[in-house]
Amino acid sequence: MRRLWDKAGGSVGGDGAARALEAFTVGDDPETDLAWAAEDVRGSLAWVAAQEREGMLTPGEALALSAGLDTIADDIRAGVFRIPRELEDVHTAVEVLLTDRLGPVAGKLHTGRSRNDQVLTDLRLWMKVRVAEARGLHLSLVRELIAFAERSPETLTGYTHLQRAMPSSYALWAAGYAGALLDATVLYDAAFALADRCPLGSAAGYGSPLPTSSPAGRAAIARDLGFSRAEEPVTACQLTRGLVESAVLGALAASAHLVGRLAWDVSLYATAEFGLLTLDDSLTTGSSIMPQKRNPDVAELLRGQAHRVRAAQREIEDLTLLPGGYHRDLQHTKEPLLRGVTIGLETLHIASLLVAGIHARPQPQDPELYATAEAFARARATGRPFREVYREVGIEVKKGDFTAGSRAAAPEADLAGLRGRLSALHPDPAPR
Repeated sequence: MRRLWDKAGGSVGGDGAARALEAFTVGDDPETDLAWAAEDVRGSLAWVAAQEREGMLTPGEALALSAGLDTIADDIRAGVFRIPRELEDVHTAVEVLLTDRLGPVAGKLHTGRSRNDQVLTDLRLWMKVRVAEARGLHLSLVRELIAFAERSPETLTGYTHLQRAMPSSYALWAAGYAGALLDATVLYDAAFALADRCPLGSAAGYGSPLPTSSPAGRAAIARDLGFSRAEEPVTACQLTRGLVESAVLGALAASAHLVGRLAWDVSLYATAEFGLLTLDDSLTTGSSIMPQKRNPDVAELLRGQAHRVRAAQREIEDLTLLPGGYHRDLQHTKEPLLRGVTIGLETLHIASLLVAGIHARPQPQDPELYATAEAFARARATGRPFREVYREVGIEVKKGDFTAGSRAAAPEADLAGLRGRLSALHPDPAPR
């Protein structure tokens, strides 16, 4: 079957070589493109509306094309839409299917458009939805951490260099992660803002002489598709390929990084040596050889997720270090985008389940841990230099004469601040 854009020409090395070359150029697009097939149809519906608005389609032609695209959208929702390998990608599969159902009028759908601006539009629409989903899961994890903090006021040892350092609390431990995650929410807002620019109408990267590529025409298309604005100028569209994907994966990688550190803490604190947390059985697995053993597999697997998301981001950044304009190796960015986003979303979901299934197991506190608080308290009460009372307390600790007069402060003010910051955030990343 000849693909829609093929021109007449010979092949190199016979049929076997032709098949190998075709398989090489097609890559994994028939599988990967299924992820944004619905977005491809949505972009095509907006393109039909734009062509009708500019007088490039009659009302009857536009009605027929829109109705045909709606039937393909139904197939996608029903899970029966497929991309045959000989059609290479979702754009061609949609057009061929539309041609089978409508006849020659389907050939007007592609007027003024390129697969280059089609794929950009598909990915931008898809990423906007996934960023909003990730941001919601990110904030759900914050809520779960705050809930753990509220139910766990007990004292917990604070560690530096993996050695006991100062008294703290389970609440403040969880609140620290909640606060860091709240700080990172701006990365999702920035990624959404980058994705929220419409590339449709930029064609192969340099626009077209048709009114659909004019600034006014592209602004109207952006409104139809729910973008905040069109990507301008048209030559910027291909330059931002990889940039937007990297921003999306960067936000997810930041979340996964914090989840990884949290999971490290959980893995350590749940050991018999630390004994500071217990885990629900659903978060652990048994040993294949030791009957008494439970392993914190969920926490350990979460630890590795940040590396996997960051690897997908780095892969895209390396692939897109190219001259301006479109290049075929940009095709390779789709799979790591899908993979990295899928891993990131899973990480945030499972992290919330982890926090919901951990429980404080307070241990007696060594009085020496209150040495710092006592030094501060004495310096403040007497007006003596801190270094003087610091040495005094240190000598008492070394002699075994130290008696703590201070205790760790309750973190209620910190929790109230976190709740306020959380409630002040918009429920979605779209600008208001």
